[in-house]
Amino acid sequence: MTANSKKLKENSIGFWGVVFYAVSVIFPAGAFAVTGVTAMTYGGETAPLAFLIGGITLFLAIIAIYVFSEHINNAGGYYKYVEAGTQNRVFSKSVGLWNAFWVIGDMIAASIVVGWFTWVGLSTLLGITIPLYGVVLLSLIVPVLYLMVGYFGIKVASGTAITIGMLQLIIFSVLAIGFVTKAHYNSLVYFNINNSLDGLHGFFLAMVVGAFLAYGGYGSVVSLGEEAKLSKHNLKKSIIVALLIMVAFDTFVVYSIVAAAGPNLATVDGSFAPGLYIAQQFYGLDIAVFAFIFVVIAQIFSPVIFGNSGARTLFALARDGLMPESFSRVHKKYGSPYVATIWLFLIVVIGVLLTIVPMVYYYGESNGLFDSFALWGTAITIFTLLYHIATNNSLALFIKKKKLKMKPISYIIAPTAASVLMAIAIYYSLLGLTMPLSVIYILIPAWIIIGVIIIYARRNSTNVETIDELTGD
Repeated sequence: MTANSKKLKENSIGFWGVVFYAVSVIFPAGAFAVTGVTAMTYGGETAPLAFLIGGITLFLAIIAIYVFSEHINNAGGYYKYVEAGTQNRVFSKSVGLWNAFWVIGDMIAASIVVGWFTWVGLSTLLGITIPLYGVVLLSLIVPVLYLMVGYFGIKVASGTAITIGMLQLIIFSVLAIGFVTKAHYNSLVYFNINNSLDGLHGFFLAMVVGAFLAYGGYGSVVSLGEEAKLSKHNLKKSIIVALLIMVAFDTFVVYSIVAAAGPNLATVDGSFAPGLYIAQQFYGLDIAVFAFIFVVIAQIFSPVIFGNSGARTLFALARDGLMPESFSRVHKKYGSPYVATIWLFLIVVIGVLLTIVPMVYYYGESNGLFDSFALWGTAITIFTLLYHIATNNSLALFIKKKKLKMKPISYIIAPTAASVLMAIAIYYSLLGLTMPLSVIYILIPAWIIIGVIIIYARRNSTNVETIDELTGD
């Protein structure tokens, strides 16, 4: 039934499968009800601008991924790109651990959101109250479904992603167009950074926990390099197509909500989900409930699909000798890294419980659940930006070592500009955080230090592949 093979099944996912894998991980419904909420909370009416500028920043960062994916198809994704450029064990494997933390944290945050969003939604829309244990059980739906989808291979995840992703784009585009048509406050003032709710701090925090948290999913597909059809040709194109779709979609959806709310944005944002609030005001309870149900479904399947990327990162790290050897085992029939999948499932379940219980105990059910999501969301987005910066700054080194033609604007200036914008976003988003978000000041350095300790402890058994090995030359 199973085998100890350390090679994933090739040609398991096509171009549009990869595109909608990224789209579904980015979670289009999030702009309508989750990441859009956090962007409005911190950036106010400039939330659409935060999504637009965040998207433009990532298009600058995408250059490095585009070039690397032309030459390297490896389940390690980002950290293998950094490894190719730097050939440094500690730095490259650290990026791998940051990437793993990103996926794990995202799955924990998304699981909690499922419980929180369902709890608040049923209470607000239908007057139904769910006890805390019900919220916990709802949160655990995500890791359980992930285990099922992840175990049976990437083809199952791909088919699910295409269906869920397409439905989200259609349903919420129709609602957003309706909002704009009915809105009395359509204006370009929402694209003026001076109107940010809390100055630059609020705007960049909106970018981090809104736009970057949402768009970070576009890079989830780099770990599919070994399984994608014509990987070195299709992967780079699929990333661009997915990000183009989602920057346009998210910016428009968030704009539609802000424009529909107008001067009442504070009241609308004070509701549990601004998009659903507007839907109920404009179209009635039935449409709002329909949208709510589909947001929950989409929120469940975003991390379910995304978890496949995390399992492949752990698989690649195990193949390199950093993680336990068993993590690198591949299922003979389904071609999935099934051991890594099972362990990721267990880690997420434990993480959900260890987050919800103390946060709800200290801050109450409503604030505790929301702050749990915000805490993990901010922390993992910081790591997303860090490994993007690492990848950007590894590109020129890779080009030089491969003796390829250097293009200063594309390979140095644009990636550096993206890194600078990301560094600014990190700085402003970490400025003046209060409890419980200030725990991030401990969480981020602790994970970095723990990662270095693990790498040092495993230094004699950890492999660093040469550039030729990574590129297949």
